[in-house]
Amino acid sequence: MKGGRMEEQWCQELPFSDIYRHLPAVLPAISASLGAPCPTALYKNPEECRERLNLPYCSSCLFIFVDGLGYFNLVENLSYAPFLRSIKSFFRPSPFFSCFPTTTAAAISSMGTGTCPGLTSIFGYTQINPFTGRISQMISFRDAPDPKEVQKEPTIFSLLGRRGKKVATVGEKKFDSSPLTLAALDGSQYFVEKNSMAAAKMAGSLTFDFDLTYFYIPSVDKAGHKFGCQSEEWKAALEEADLEIKSAFEAAKKGTLLVVCADHGMVERRKSFNFSALPKKLMDGVRLVGGEQRDVMLYLEDGQDPRLKAKEWEKYFGGWAVAFDKHQAVERGVFGPLSAESSAYLGDVIVCFKGEALLDGMGGKDIEMPGVHGSWTQAEARIPLIAVVK
Repeated sequence: MKGGRMEEQWCQELPFSDIYRHLPAVLPAISASLGAPCPTALYKNPEECRERLNLPYCSSCLFIFVDGLGYFNLVENLSYAPFLRSIKSFFRPSPFFSCFPTTTAAAISSMGTGTCPGLTSIFGYTQINPFTGRISQMISFRDAPDPKEVQKEPTIFSLLGRRGKKVATVGEKKFDSSPLTLAALDGSQYFVEKNSMAAAKMAGSLTFDFDLTYFYIPSVDKAGHKFGCQSEEWKAALEEADLEIKSAFEAAKKGTLLVVCADHGMVERRKSFNFSALPKKLMDGVRLVGGEQRDVMLYLEDGQDPRLKAKEWEKYFGGWAVAFDKHQAVERGVFGPLSAESSAYLGDVIVCFKGEALLDGMGGKDIEMPGVHGSWTQAEARIPLIAVVK
């Protein structure tokens, strides 16, 4: 695999090589802006987070999280986002990155706790349940342990509550008390409205009564998965999200700090490898397969050599993938610091796809999604961070 647009190419900056330019720094920084700094296992000094992200002090903050809106996805389509275009000068700092893998479960749990996958024990869309030895799904926590058993780091929302700050969340009804919400965003009062625009206006109005209001917008990611991130439907979803952000900001009280961020970007699938067509030798010694189409985790049988298996997989895909073992991941710090408890959930080998390639059919059937993410290309790894005071 050679050439391609810059944003499709491999991101040379390793995850967490500079912890202050990664998604989990945002909420510790916001806590310091609110005058209630919440140290975490990764960020001991939230004030340094605030300074590095150049966030001002504030009495209220409106934090809007747009699922799937990568930096390149946004800047290449700013004509469809007039409000965000009007505050483009408030982008900071550049470049800014998600965590690895670039998938919602890992990113939201890392963001919500101000830590990293190596501490939250959430490494992908699917991963092993070490208590049953089977694969579990980490959005719904299907076949997974209890959320509090998996993810034991305190959330920033709960830490703010202990410091006397009131936190509100505005989102869809199905996410209220969902397992991922409990794992990543516990500690806020949850609000639901009849539609997305009403929810946006509510999010803004809540800044009069709450110190921090978190508003989650899922529509951009949904459109990208269903139609592709270069489709007209995706552009329409961006227009809608932009209008929701504007409406929330206009409804907020004067002096509110608006922070807009995302969990990951997205690429369009253009090359697929099929799991069922993999040679038998490649699967020899592989006990379970987890992760997702762009970021595959292999759980090996006892006695297997993870480094050798990583080399076999990387060689097979002929330049379309990068593979490394768990030990190499720890050495490179790609998941942040790795706790002993979290290690039990992490695969022995991690296979990340380059360009716009993926491995389909891991769950026994193909998943026909035009837009995908999970790996560490520029398009997936880089995310926007915008901060402006009303």
